[in-house]
Amino acid sequence: MNLIPLYIDPASTSALLYIIIALVATLVFSLTGFFYKVKNLIIGKGFIDHKEFEDTDIIFYSEGKQYWPVFYPIIKALEKKQVPCAYISSDKDDPGLSHRSNNYACKYIGNLTMTSVYLNKLKAKFVGMTTPQLDVMMIRRSKNVQHYAHIIHAPIDVFTYRKFAFDYFDSVFCSGPHQIEGIRKLEAKRGTSKKMLLETGLTYYDSMLEEIKELPKPEKKKPVVLVAPTWKEYSIINRLGIPFFESLLRNNSYDVILRPHPQTYVSFPEIMEAIEERFKDESRFMIDRKPLATESMMKADLMISDLSGVFWDFAFLYAKPVLLLKTGFNDIEGFEGSELDYEMWEMRERSRLGKVFDENDVEHIGEIVNDTLQNPPALQLEELKNQAVFNFGKAGDIAANQIIEILDSMEQKDS
Repeated sequence: MNLIPLYIDPASTSALLYIIIALVATLVFSLTGFFYKVKNLIIGKGFIDHKEFEDTDIIFYSEGKQYWPVFYPIIKALEKKQVPCAYISSDKDDPGLSHRSNNYACKYIGNLTMTSVYLNKLKAKFVGMTTPQLDVMMIRRSKNVQHYAHIIHAPIDVFTYRKFAFDYFDSVFCSGPHQIEGIRKLEAKRGTSKKMLLETGLTYYDSMLEEIKELPKPEKKKPVVLVAPTWKEYSIINRLGIPFFESLLRNNSYDVILRPHPQTYVSFPEIMEAIEERFKDESRFMIDRKPLATESMMKADLMISDLSGVFWDFAFLYAKPVLLLKTGFNDIEGFEGSELDYEMWEMRERSRLGKVFDENDVEHIGEIVNDTLQNPPALQLEELKNQAVFNFGKAGDIAANQIIEILDSMEQKDS
């Protein structure tokens, strides 16, 4: 018997792989959904007071205190319009729980386990959150919520978000046109329904601009280098580790501030513990864990980063140069970028912000830093900022108006 060799062309292989991924994702979603239904039945009964926020159509959910600067400009704008809203948080230290004003209510809803139960039984017309992967990870859609919105809180492209980050939201409050482009392409590729993609901007820029006005001019004897990496596997902290900071500190002509992403302490606590222990007696090295990076950015003359969105904040708000670790982002399985076939926005535009270094430059990073401080590159940031960020400095007002328009459209449909 002659055997016919089996050949599958690349296009078919790609399609087959996507089908397998989709089937696995569907199975995972179904199992997690079943798990949370059982958990809600066991521990959810009596946990939710359905009279809470019963006269409030708008509810914001926050994972923690670091996201209060994202929500506050929207809440403040709603307060000015005398539109009631509520704020619920999984962090008992969230400053939003101490905020007091008319037409505003707040509540601490417990740890992540209790959060999933509470949110699954939530009742509201509109729920806004910064947490991605609705209906994919722990947070499930409540049948009593009419509209879920994701509020993007970084100027980055959608490439580095985990898979299905936005798929099950009704709307996404976007910071720039590159995010709209990416989400629309993912919708077309997956055949999902089109979401409402809003030209909002970055609400936390409103908060940062207000704080910048209040900060005194920093007094310092030396230049300051701010290291602000992302938390993910390809970050400076994970790729270069302690030797990078040792090399950076060998040069005595500047001080160093490390501002790790808050998620680094959650996902890679051992690395952060090692860094804190190694440099605890180094007077020229400090770690900034404040909710906003405004003060550290004000002090800094240069930022070192990777693919974190924070270097855009530094460039757009302070017009200072950045030094970026060359990051290929080749291992993109599990991220939205694995399904996008164009160059991500950060890669296209990052050369306009400063200089790039790679792992071979770590031994001489101090010399590179000094050269950049003494010979800063010419920056053309105003044009890029206007192209990349909607409604710079007034996104909170815009977001509040967009939420009111969403509620008005619901009422029109119901009438």
